[in-house]
Amino acid sequence: MEDTKQLPPGMRDPARRVLTNSSIKDRVTIEKYGAETNGEYSLIRCWTSPGGGTPIHKHGSYREELSPASGTLGVVLGDSTLTFKPGETAVIPIGTQHRFFNPSEEETVEFVGKVVPAHEGFEKSVHLIYGLAADGQCDAQGLPKSFVHLCLMGDLGDMRWPGMLAMANPLIKAVAAYARWSGEEERLLKKYWY
Repeated sequence: MEDTKQLPPGMRDPARRVLTNSSIKDRVTIEKYGAETNGEYSLIRCWTSPGGGTPIHKHGSYREELSPASGTLGVVLGDSTLTFKPGETAVIPIGTQHRFFNPSEEETVEFVGKVVPAHEGFEKSVHLIYGLAADGQCDAQGLPKSFVHLCLMGDLGDMRWPGMLAMANPLIKAVAAYARWSGEEERLLKKYWY
């Protein structure tokens, strides 16, 4: 018999595939967990409000493919700022600094994000940040108010800061290690993942 605790939340309860952050008015649906694709990819669908998006970062273990379904998606890719419309895909290679954002002042952009290969830490970080947001533990930009939680989320999701901010990456890893040692990671996973 399969240990259901090891399955991602949305595979145990389909309602947990839909995550909402009311402070930044965005939503994510996890369409495919890596556990459903034999680790080939994770797939999410995002709705990002006008002006919303992520800070500049990079990943060392997976690439991203972002494909708009409606609206225009802005992507900073390396030194270039590009826009993508439905039918187009932004491919972000491993190790490339990037961010995505909604350049519109009026409409929400819907896009599909694919992480290749699948990354369970990315999936967990999505559940943690949306769970923290639902509990009022995120700021107006949708980031955890707790520095420990921010570092843990970044480390789980393999988010690294590029350029001059790269000096903070060892601190982020150290604080995430503290979160694991102190039991804070397990407490958050029990609340938002298990």
